[in-house]
Amino acid sequence: MPSVRIDTTQWQKLTQSPGKQVSVITPLGMTMLEIQGELELPKDFASLAKDDSSHDGRFSVQGGQTIVRFGSLQIDGERATLFVGKKQRLLGKVTKLDVPMGVMHFNSRDNKVELVDIMKYKIIFKDRPLPIM
Repeated sequence: MPSVRIDTTQWQKLTQSPGKQVSVITPLGMTMLEIQGELELPKDFASLAKDDSSHDGRFSVQGGQTIVRFGSLQIDGERATLFVGKKQRLLGKVTKLDVPMGVMHFNSRDNKVELVDIMKYKIIFKDRPLPIM
């Protein structure tokens, strides 16, 4: 059976450095979102993720990957609110995962696997979006 060494350097830096910013800026660290339905995104990201003043600020390219910022997440204890654009909001519940999940980055060029973070929570948005009035 093939095997690969898992590099935990990044994860150790995150957990052993007080004051260092983690993957996501929340008290929960990296968190899984469970959304009912689909998020409709534009098909042509290249024209939206440009470095000029006329582009849509929700779209950017980092390390060759297209990044989409589709909303603003607010967490208050066990409740969460996700604002999608300027017209909708989702109300959700923060739950602890029974078994934590590792987030890994696979680099196929040099056959390395890096443990990036460990998710301990997920936020479940089980209802349809509500309009913002």
